[in-house]
Amino acid sequence: MIGKTLTTVQGRVSGHLAKDHVAEIAKYHRLQASPGFLAAAQYCQQRLEEFGLPAEVLGYPAREGILYWGWPMFQEWEASEAVLHLIEPEESASKLADYNEARLSLIQRSAPFRGEAEVVLLEDGEEWAEYEGLDLNGKVVLTKGDRDRVHYLAVKKHGAVGIITDALKELPGLRHPMDLPDALQYTSFWWYGGEKKCFGFVLSPKAGARLRALIKERQREGKPPVKVRASVTSRFWDGQISTVSALIPGQTEEEVVLLAHLCHPQGAANDNASGSAAVLEVARTLQSLISEGTLAQPRRGIRFLLVPEMFGFAAYLANNEHLIPRMVAALNLDMVGEDQTLCGSTMTIEQAPASLANFADDLVVRLVEETSSRAANFAGLEGQAASRHAVTPFSGGSDHCLLIDPTIGVPCPMINQWPDKFYHTSTDTLEKVDPSQLARVSSIAATYAYFLANAGPEEATWLAEEVLSRHKTRVLTLTRDGVTRAAGTDHPPREVETLVQRVQFLEERTARALESIRRLADVDVSPWQEEAREFGEGELARIEKLVPPSPANPPADDWEKQAASIILRRLHPGPIDPKNFINRMSDEEYEAWWSVYKQSPDATYAYPAMLLYWADGSRNVQQISDLIELEVGKRVTEMLVTCCRIWERLGLVELSTGS
Repeated sequence: MIGKTLTTVQGRVSGHLAKDHVAEIAKYHRLQASPGFLAAAQYCQQRLEEFGLPAEVLGYPAREGILYWGWPMFQEWEASEAVLHLIEPEESASKLADYNEARLSLIQRSAPFRGEAEVVLLEDGEEWAEYEGLDLNGKVVLTKGDRDRVHYLAVKKHGAVGIITDALKELPGLRHPMDLPDALQYTSFWWYGGEKKCFGFVLSPKAGARLRALIKERQREGKPPVKVRASVTSRFWDGQISTVSALIPGQTEEEVVLLAHLCHPQGAANDNASGSAAVLEVARTLQSLISEGTLAQPRRGIRFLLVPEMFGFAAYLANNEHLIPRMVAALNLDMVGEDQTLCGSTMTIEQAPASLANFADDLVVRLVEETSSRAANFAGLEGQAASRHAVTPFSGGSDHCLLIDPTIGVPCPMINQWPDKFYHTSTDTLEKVDPSQLARVSSIAATYAYFLANAGPEEATWLAEEVLSRHKTRVLTLTRDGVTRAAGTDHPPREVETLVQRVQFLEERTARALESIRRLADVDVSPWQEEAREFGEGELARIEKLVPPSPANPPADDWEKQAASIILRRLHPGPIDPKNFINRMSDEEYEAWWSVYKQSPDATYAYPAMLLYWADGSRNVQQISDLIELEVGKRVTEMLVTCCRIWERLGLVELSTGS
């Protein structure tokens, strides 16, 4: 069903041509809403037109006060010069950072500044207690702490004029900051309106350690403080945020969408010049095969989008809502070119949350498996895969999170390489990009797009069988692991009850995934839905004989009681990231948000989005928390209630009282 197209595509795709595009795109300092991004967009537009595709760069207003669905916009920005010098003590005088030598040495979107200032050392700078007795007025802080939190406490609340950060995010098991002692962390301010703007510089872990040691030494010896001279020439203006769009026309108005975010600082290769380059290579490959007649013109169009991550895609969708009903499916390519040996990465297929269970996830997994090269064992027989891949649950944080919102309803898996040792640092460079990975992902994406662009009843039937067979595998894995947990716990009845609920939840998810196949063709999916239900019930009947379920529910705490009383009504399509609205929060709201955010910062990309995805105007927040727990195995009721309260006060959602 997919083999012939895949073989044809693989014979034409070139990972080396794709890597050439990575090299060119990485030359641009391509922040969202910036002249550098526009230049990169124009480069991609020109390449697409050379391939024979009409392409355009679409611009949307970038200024404070605009809301594209749930995403606030900001002004366009650029810097022409930024230098930080250590000037006291004189014997240690040196240049610490220079934007024109290393773009990441400046905190992006820094405000203009020229002057001298004392440097005050903070360890993290994330809690009020660390500021007791400190006079920061007119001074600069050196910190490893969260950028937004330090800005709030040091700049907004205590009068600091700037921030120097030597933070480099740890990736447990893969990257400790001192594993990359000379790397600079990609760091950016986000100004949406009303903030106290400031400047900031980035030091490597090694340079930061030297400066920290110098400050502490002078403090111990009672010597005058360390001082720096900072010069930042930058500007903000009401401008535009741009998107590249090109289309292989189909015979109908329906479309399959391939997208990647084009943004990130100069030099950034895998993130995400690699995804953008793969989109270009897919466009070249399909257009050439179709124009020469090797592949027929597709029934549905295939659209290629290169966007500024999240904000730019929200702007595109909000200004083109009439196109959304035409989109039958999409695929997001984000960091896809990693040399796995160097980067320590694994190709991941991130699936949609259960609120938009769909056929596309399983299709991508099948294509990844079909393209997995195999290393022979000692006897010359096929053995383990020569490269790593894994299927992962939804985590958000990239453009697919907009399309898979049930209010939008476009199936959109993401192919990614994670974790990456060099992620968001100055060491994400061209030599970390593997042409073979680019070729593989381009082949997967091209086959995915062309298959779905032509899918009819026959392809829909094959997909239904694929979804059903993978459902059975998931049920077997779930029940096997559940029995193991029940055997090793003092409370097996509760473990079994949880297992029953999760299998039933999986049955419902698969029923929705099968129903989504009707987007491709008008086929009766009920036989597959019934078989999926019967298979799950058969497994549960077998498991329940081991330990009869009789759980005792734990007493509800205050957060659970609040959650049970809240019903959320959405006012905007798309997810809402609470971090984007810190400037509009009261001090009390921000402290409440910080208390839940700091427990698991990366999780805040996923759970607030999932809260909105499940909100249908009738479920209360406790019921939504139950659904999220069934899906991810973690309960985050406090975070959900906190988001609801803040969003309501900001006018982003409406809350009513539930039973």
